[in-house]
Amino acid sequence: MKRLLAILVAATMVLSVFAMTIVVSANTAELTVNSAEGTAVIDGVMDDAYSAATPVEFTQCGKDNGGGAVLDTPKATGYIINDADGVYVFISVNDTDIDNTSTNNYEQDSVEVFFMSDNSKTQWRIHYDGTVDADSGLPAVEGTDFACAMTDAGYDVEVKIPITDVQDNQIQMVLQINSAAAGKREATVHIAGHTDGDLAYQRNTRQDTAYDGWWTLQLVGEFENTRVDPVEEPAELTVKNYSVLRDAQVFVQLYTQDKVSWGWHGVGTGEGMSVGGSVTPEGFTNLFAPVYEYTAEETADWTSLPIFALQIGDSGYLEPSIKNDDGSYKDSGTVGDSGRYKFTYSDITVKANGYNDVVVPGGEIVAKWTAKSEGSYPSGTASTVDLIGPAAEQLGLDTQGACTWLANVTDVNVTVNFDQIELLTLEDINAFEETLGALEQTFVDESLAEYTTKVNDALAAATKEGATVEEIQTALDDATKAINRAKTEVKNAGYAEDGTAGTYIAETLTPVLDQIQSALDAAQAAAAPVEEEAPAEAPAGDEAPAETPSSSSEGGSSTGIIIGVVVVIVVVVAAVIGIVLGKKKKS
Repeated sequence: MKRLLAILVAATMVLSVFAMTIVVSANTAELTVNSAEGTAVIDGVMDDAYSAATPVEFTQCGKDNGGGAVLDTPKATGYIINDADGVYVFISVNDTDIDNTSTNNYEQDSVEVFFMSDNSKTQWRIHYDGTVDADSGLPAVEGTDFACAMTDAGYDVEVKIPITDVQDNQIQMVLQINSAAAGKREATVHIAGHTDGDLAYQRNTRQDTAYDGWWTLQLVGEFENTRVDPVEEPAELTVKNYSVLRDAQVFVQLYTQDKVSWGWHGVGTGEGMSVGGSVTPEGFTNLFAPVYEYTAEETADWTSLPIFALQIGDSGYLEPSIKNDDGSYKDSGTVGDSGRYKFTYSDITVKANGYNDVVVPGGEIVAKWTAKSEGSYPSGTASTVDLIGPAAEQLGLDTQGACTWLANVTDVNVTVNFDQIELLTLEDINAFEETLGALEQTFVDESLAEYTTKVNDALAAATKEGATVEEIQTALDDATKAINRAKTEVKNAGYAEDGTAGTYIAETLTPVLDQIQSALDAAQAAAAPVEEEAPAEAPAGDEAPAETPSSSSEGGSSTGIIIGVVVVIVVVVAAVIGIVLGKKKKS
């Protein structure tokens, strides 16, 4: 059954790779930019204060979005200054071919700014016309501002960000240019030397271990250290969430994808598992060659190494609500929901015809996934382990050689363990499940006590001596409301209708309604008016004599009417005869 489920949910994972969490061991990018002292007015016009800053040139294409190429001329030039209140950034973008036609906002000409605020990522994607995308990240925090202006050479973007998460007068941030043409993003462009910049969006807090490639800004001035590493606690288990966490599925699969068109291709058959589970997918072995044959076009003339990776992704727990093909919405998680996960995996052995085995050392993945919707697919809910990079390194292959190796892959052997969800292990969840009986009884004794009291009070009011119909009806209404509210409490708490709490309501509280109804029926019967008795019939043989009709009786009246009618007829006939005779005399 689990294998069948895994096959069914595989389709939901196909597009989640667009916002995957790349597993790397890099620390914060070994790149420091020095700010200069100054204050600017945020209006999209470069103030004189920026002249004190050392220009930073955007010449480095992202490793994934641009193949790590270095541009001959800067795509943009930036200037950074700060005062005691905030950091001011002015970026002048060189781009006379503005393209905003892609349906994906991140593939339109724009500037992105990343910084930490209270240990959480704030991400702005600002377009040349001043539009800020709703899906670009967290809302702007207090102290932020921005302005844009078109220029003959392209467009300028100016921003102000607050100084938070300071350590040793330093903060961490990333600046990114999205360069688009012909309806798609050609590359992300970063300050020189920052090849990993296009993965900046994947880091949600400073503690994220999956990716930590932001660079450091050295501030001018003295600032209090405000960088605090929060202590993360396991999620609190409740009656409602324990089964959701226990049954949450992740899916382990292989895929390959180029970085030019971003065409996605699944490899073999993956498997799903819940927390505490372990899978060694049989569908990763006995693969049919070629796994996938890349072309020069798909690799930018063999300069962009495609992706071939092991992916572990969410199968519904966090998947955001996105539209189905028919326009309806999937019944799933909500955009912005986050989940914390821990996985361990064994050494990964990759076999290919004609090549030595490639071994990727086992490791651990600690990830926080945050659900996003890119308009047509879910994203942000997966982690990956790169396989083609280690293959190229171990076998000494260039991009074209690595693609040839990939086409000949036959087996990928790995075991993946799902160790924790929300910092909870399966043992934690099982231990909580063992306490459910006692918890539910406590719920009955404490949370339902109020409703038990109301029902019993209603019964006492209905059965007291001399209770009126109105008083008993009020008692019945009060008891009914109390029982309905008790049922709602049970449902909201997550208990089943046929469990201890539900049974208590059905067998202890609900029968009281019958008792009150019986009292009401009796009171209504007692209050009903007494009907008058009909007169007794006269005994046989003692019948009263029949009445003698009088002149005013029914028979007399009929006779008088007949006589009156006859008289009228006679008068009419006589009148007619008189008229006729009168006419004869005149003639």
